[in-house]
Amino acid sequence: MLENRRLKVIMEVQQQMLLANFDLNQFMHTICDRMCLLTDADGSTIEMLAGDEMVYAAVSGTLQPHLGIRINKVGSLSGLSVTKKEILYSPDTQQDDRVNKEACLKVGARSMVCVPLFESSHAVGVLKVISGRPNAFSSRDIETLQLLSLALGSELGKQITYDDKIRVLNDYEELLVQLRAEIERREKLESELIQLTERDILTGLLNRRGFSDRIEGWINRASREEGLFGVFYLDLNKFKQCNDTYGHEVGDLVLVEFANRIKRAVRDSDLIARVGGDEFVVAAWLQNGNDGLLQVAKRLTGQLESPMQLKGLQLLMSTSVGCTQWTEGKTELELIRAADESMYLAKSNGTNRIAINGALVG
Repeated sequence: MLENRRLKVIMEVQQQMLLANFDLNQFMHTICDRMCLLTDADGSTIEMLAGDEMVYAAVSGTLQPHLGIRINKVGSLSGLSVTKKEILYSPDTQQDDRVNKEACLKVGARSMVCVPLFESSHAVGVLKVISGRPNAFSSRDIETLQLLSLALGSELGKQITYDDKIRVLNDYEELLVQLRAEIERREKLESELIQLTERDILTGLLNRRGFSDRIEGWINRASREEGLFGVFYLDLNKFKQCNDTYGHEVGDLVLVEFANRIKRAVRDSDLIARVGGDEFVVAAWLQNGNDGLLQVAKRLTGQLESPMQLKGLQLLMSTSVGCTQWTEGKTELELIRAADESMYLAKSNGTNRIAINGALVG
């Protein structure tokens, strides 16, 4: 995982800091190497401020041939970063008047990030990563560089005593704890976002998108002759009348209860999705073709034989079920359409009726 890789590289930088007896040149080169790993940059450099110039004091990647070159502080993005004491990102140097275009062309920098390095409150240089591609760096890359620059910048302009090393180690450990917490927070957020995009908020079932993502895997599995499955389209009869009579709160409870009853009719491994207001789709593996379709459909209608007891009400609801079986070459849309059309046939012929492939069977 990308974040774990970042974390590992940051820990390696920490170890190098302690092992290098703070040989400044060695340490700066180590940082440059790790920056390329952390951001997938083509090249990286630590530019130190020397009067009115910025000097490439350490380099890595494609910038290795340019060790020691000097560029004017004025008219360069790194000089501006030092002056403003800000992180600056140029997504496309060819379209950016802040950069020294001649220098960018010379070193092959189509996009770059400059992060100021500080000794106390004074900017002493920048950490810079470049890429030959425009828009090469993400906000996460910039956050990672900022994290390291805050910890490393103040140490670049001086030698470190043993006590200083212990202090830096403690600072790094605190930063790593914070980084781990941030990774966990982002993983949780990503999981929640997936839930929002693939799950129905009311029932917790899959939504149409979540169903589509998973049914493709079912089709691929069935194509390898690993089994047959059926698709079932259901809706609640007279649900609008229930909503109009008892209100949307009761209507929502009816939908949740219907979802729970569908779950009881199929296996945990089967797919259930709410794809419309009162419309649901089920995909279930079958043991024996159309007989299996009918067995599952009867279990689904059977779940509504007893009334729903909600908020002091006893509501006798019914459903209509349309079914179809996957056969070689059928797409998701064809399966849904066939089951939907059969459902409307069942619905037009009473309550708790079942239709398979356009034929009324129950």
